[in-house]
Order: sequence, then structure tokens, then C-alpha cells
Amino acid sequence: MYTHEILDNGLDVILINRDSMMSASVLFCVKAGSSKEAKENAGLSHLIEHVSFRATKRKNTFEIKQPIEEVGGVLNAFTSKNFTVFFAKIPSLKVNETLEIMSEILYEPLFKEEDIEKEKGIILEEISSYEDDPINIVFENLYTNVYDDNFSRPIMGYKDTVMNIKKSTIEEFHYKYYQPENTVVIISGKFDEDSVLKQLNRIKSIANLNSFKNNITSPSIVDKEIFIKKYKNDLASNYLVQGFKAPSKLDEYYYSTLVLNTFLGSGMSSLLFSKIREEEGLAYEVTSDYETYPKAGLLLFYAATTDKNLENLLRKIQEVVDDLKNNKEIEKWFNYGKNRLIGKLTLEVENNLSMALNILNLYVNYGKIMTIEEFIKNIEKVEIHNVIETASNIFSNNKYVSILSPNNQ
Repeated sequence: MYTHEILDNGLDVILINRDSMMSASVLFCVKAGSSKEAKENAGLSHLIEHVSFRATKRKNTFEIKQPIEEVGGVLNAFTSKNFTVFFAKIPSLKVNETLEIMSEILYEPLFKEEDIEKEKGIILEEISSYEDDPINIVFENLYTNVYDDNFSRPIMGYKDTVMNIKKSTIEEFHYKYYQPENTVVIISGKFDEDSVLKQLNRIKSIANLNSFKNNITSPSIVDKEIFIKKYKNDLASNYLVQGFKAPSKLDEYYYSTLVLNTFLGSGMSSLLFSKIREEEGLAYEVTSDYETYPKAGLLLFYAATTDKNLENLLRKIQEVVDDLKNNKEIEKWFNYGKNRLIGKLTLEVENNLSMALNILNLYVNYGKIMTIEEFIKNIEKVEIHNVIETASNIFSNNKYVSILSPNNQ
């Protein structure tokens, strides 16, 4: 089912052939994101992602997008702290044409001055919308105070840094990181394996003399209590994020933390949702999230509530985590978390793009292919006492709190 090859040009290729499908997903992952930028160039990776779709040496923006979209396909990209990922989901007959288009986007963009300026304007609009979004603000306030400089900056950068990025800076960063030696390609679905490998082999390295392989990095996290409260006009609710240092992706407690996170805040049947919304009516929405890197992790709770309920909300969250060890229904919550986590992974396997993204995530962190089936087996090994021990360790760590409140003055 899985074919893994390092091609002569340096491309790291994983093929997942699924003959029962009528479609395929193609994913190119460049191992460079916002954490690799200089502070004065914050937003550079995201800008490159945008401008790359404008024009290549042989195609204009219409010729890049139209062949994929006219058959119902999707072509898009996203930037993260460590990666920039370009992906497409297409009918199987379009795989080879899509590979041609995507390889040009990655390795042969033109970076014309007028295109750079247009995309800068679009990104400024994007930043403005995020600056109006209280959920984004409350999370960014936390990251700014918890992560080191390279990981605390917003992926989109700041308005002034984006506006001041020069074409030469874009080209230098692109030349350094955007090459086959620093790219993972994953194709999942129905396709001709020999044809795909021949096509990928024809991609030439753009830095033959100085091939560069980037390592995935992790943020450092502060070792002190953090409490940030800021205010914003035109808000009706208080927005809260509460975090704790948690096991990294390579930690022995990683899988038990996944189960813990799932039963705490995933879905309307989760523990936090049940106790805080359903029983107490203290918030409309309450969730948890587990952010992980190879050597660092954060477990985060998010909720929004009114002024009168904020203090009670904080108290109730603390009560829930304090009582985990003595919770008489802990077996019920444990089973919910484990079953939901396994079920979600099983459902995601039905989608070629989700499959490719999951395999990418596992591969870049573990340095080897781990199948979804293997991943699920590791979850199945988790027992209640593992989760209780993990929770005890996590919730004895420093507490990081970010609150965004209405400015009623």
C-alpha cells in the first residue's frame, strides 16, 4: 500500500495507492515556515505561499488554477510554523497534470514585483480581519507570552513587516528552502505509480551546489505562571484561553495526552462541555486543543462567557481538572475519549487528503512512515491509569491564562 523513495533529485516521496478510489490528493510539503524567518521579515513564508500562485515561468494564474478547478478539484496551500504545504484534490485522471502544475508553483514561480505588491495588499486585508477576531487575538496574546520569539510571531506577520519585505528577500528565502532536497511529496488515492515517479524524477534541484535539508524545530516554553488580560471595544463576551505545558509528540505520554484532550474538550459529549455548558450554563462554547511539536507541547482550553460568569467559569474549569483523579465516572470519560479519537482517525482515512496530511504529520515528526493503523494501535494501548498520571503531571505545571474582555470604560 505504501511506497517510499528518495529520488535522485532529493525529493522524499511517499505514495499511498488506493485503487478503490476515483480521486487522488497530491501534497508538496516544504520544510520551512514562519519560525525560520528573521523578525524583521515576519510573514515572509506566508507571502511566498500567496505569490507562488500568481505566475510561473510557463503559466499565468488562470493556467495554474483552471485545469484543476474545472474538473471539480481543489488547489490550495497553507503555512505553519515549520512547514508550507501546497495541496490538490483531483479526479485520478488529472494526477499527472496536477503534478506538473504544482512542481512549477513550488520551484519556478516568477515573483513579479506587481504580483508581490498585489498579494501584500491581500495579506494586509487578511491581517485586518484577524485583528478584528477576538478568538485569534486571545490566542495570539497567549503565544506571544508563552513561546519564544520564533514561534510567538503570527504566521501572517505584521502589517509593517509584510509591507517592507523586498523581492530579493523573497528570492533568497525561496532559493534556500524551496528545493527538492527539502520537500516531502505525498500522493494518496488512485494513480499510476510508475508514471508518477518518472514525472517527479524529472524535477531538477535548484540548488545543486548547496543542497539544504531543514530540521523541524520546536518552541521553548516559559517556566513561569502567565496571566494576561486585555480589553477590546465592541465585545459582548469575555474570551478565555488557559494552557499548560504538555508532553511533546515524541514523549512517552503523547498518546495518553491525546486521549485526555479528546475526552476533556472534543465534541458536545466531552467532559468540559457537559460540566460547564450543559450542567452550569457558564459558556456557549468550551473546547480543548493539544498543540504538539517534537520537543514541546501545550494543552489548551478555550471558552467564551459573559462578565458575570467569568469568575465561575475559571473556578469550574479548575474544579474539573482537580477532580479528574477522583471522578467516579472516569472510566466513562476515558472510554469516550479513546473511542472518539480512534473513530475520528478511522473516518479521516476515508478522505485522501486527510490521509495524506496525517501521514505527513507522522512522518516528519517520527522520521519514518507510521501507518494510521499503527497509530491507532498505540492509542489502543493507553489505559486509564496512564491518562490519570498524565493529567496529574500536566495540571501540576504552570498555568498560562489569556483573557480578552469587553472595554466597558
